[in-house]
Amino acid sequence: MSQYKSPLKYLIEFVVIVSGITASFWVEEYRESLQNIEEKLKVLNSLKIELDEIDLYCQERKAAFKKDSDIISYLISSEKNLYDSIEKLVETPFEIEVAVIDYRGFQPPMNRYNSIINEGTLKFVESDSIKQLLSQLNNTLISYLNANVGDEKIIQQKIGSYIIENYPEIIMSEKNTTLKNYYNILRAKINSDLNLKAYLKAKSRTMYVKNVFLDRYVETLVILRNEIERKL
Repeated sequence: MSQYKSPLKYLIEFVVIVSGITASFWVEEYRESLQNIEEKLKVLNSLKIELDEIDLYCQERKAAFKKDSDIISYLISSEKNLYDSIEKLVETPFEIEVAVIDYRGFQPPMNRYNSIINEGTLKFVESDSIKQLLSQLNNTLISYLNANVGDEKIIQQKIGSYIIENYPEIIMSEKNTTLKNYYNILRAKINSDLNLKAYLKAKSRTMYVKNVFLDRYVETLVILRNEIERKL
């Protein structure tokens, strides 16, 4: 028997080896592709769950923001006999006091999004549109909202200090009087004090802008959620 292989045998062995390597590469690539799809679906489902949670949170915040804003509007309005409107919004003087000398922040649930960013698994989502909307929602718009909350907080602190220094009876009477009496006392002080009214007017403006940005935030959230649902 000849000790040398024919060129045909060498060619066959070469083809077999190359075919094996190629097949192995294709199998590994396919397996990795399936794993990437699985990771992508996990990321998108996680984001979808969190967006649903944020939506519920935003509904609660929107209702609370509007309630506070309406209270301030009624208090500084030039119209008379607005107690009935206030009574439809609140049940206790404390709720009026919250609107006047407190503020409401905006901290939606973001643990899932932050984990995805920290773990680097957002890379499995190929959609540039989803990534852009995520950035807009969780970076741009939330920063605008919180900047406005910061502005409101500054004015709220000034209002609180001003009322304590000039009208401590308003603070002291909150737990010891009826809603109507508290409202009448506060309205009388506001109507007779241009500085206090101006402070509340400024607070009303920051509350209005906060609501505008919240609307934009919710609009973006809806668009993002729809994009994610289309990919699932």
